[in-house]
Amino acid sequence: MAERLDFLNGVNRLHAFYTENVRILAHAYNLSDEEASQLLEQTGFHNVARSILRPPQVETRLEDLTNQVGDI
Repeated sequence: MAERLDFLNGVNRLHAFYTENVRILAHAYNLSDEEASQLLEQTGFHNVARSILRPPQVETRLEDLTNQVGDI
């Protein structure tokens, strides 16, 4: 059971990291979070369209993800 929880925590961290990268990319193209969300929703990126409007659920530091993957 612990391995499954670790897996879900890892997926949650990766999703948060991905969402923050999408947010950074949107800002680089001068899109607000709301504008980016609407565009993403219209083009089928439903999960990240919703996620980009919420604050991160977990820490999204690359070092944390690298350490976690290295532990596998």
